[in-house]
Amino acid sequence: MSQPLLRAFSQIEDRVRSASRISLFLDFDGTLSWIAAIPEEARLDQQTRDTLRKIARIDRIVATVISGRSIEDLYSRIRLDGLIYAGNHGFEIFGRQFRFVEPGAVAHREILGRLSQDLSEELEPVLGAHVEYKGYTATIHYRQVADRDVPKVERAVRSKVASFSAWFHVNSGKKIFEIVPRADWHKGMAVEWINEHLGARDGVLSIYLGDDTTDEDAFYMLSDEITIKVGDSASTCARYQLPDPDAVRQFLEWLAVAA
Repeated sequence: MSQPLLRAFSQIEDRVRSASRISLFLDFDGTLSWIAAIPEEARLDQQTRDTLRKIARIDRIVATVISGRSIEDLYSRIRLDGLIYAGNHGFEIFGRQFRFVEPGAVAHREILGRLSQDLSEELEPVLGAHVEYKGYTATIHYRQVADRDVPKVERAVRSKVASFSAWFHVNSGKKIFEIVPRADWHKGMAVEWINEHLGARDGVLSIYLGDDTTDEDAFYMLSDEITIKVGDSASTCARYQLPDPDAVRQFLEWLAVAA
């Protein structure tokens, strides 16, 4: 059970100020940016962008934006150098000296493309449903689908993926279904990979902020670090909680000064 971050602020401040280096991980939608009804409309506000720019210039902090979006999509919404970008839930990592794509995701990219096209055609009659093929994963959006049609979307997704169950599985998120490769890989593994390749050892503090179920793997793997659930914290592995992206921006503004 997480607790409001402000209740433990003095403890967090002590850990931040005593760390030799900070490895900062930030989800995008619902964390850095408010969730948009139409995913293409999600934007990073100028205050948050300016704060991220300050953080990117601090030698003691290495910041990674980790998202279900593709790296190209993610970078197009931020466009700041000095950050690491982890797209497709960490299946692809780019920035600073890194360029990585999880091998299993590469091997089944074409199959996923065909699966996504078939599913898009099947869901075309469902108003508001949208299939987004992202190269290594796919997202089925149903935020704008009528409640009565949501079960129809889920049945179509799970039925289609069942035919490819040796290679893919379905995750549920906030008004989305995610088709991801069957691999020993997720956001938590991506965080571990990044920290290992950064040489993160004694004295390095990891801070992770995220709002969705896909962030839980990272919260779990960083159980001794500063993990922050954004939004409802009724069921989470995160240690702390912030209410919304505005509170995230305020925390980052403080971190930019404290570090």
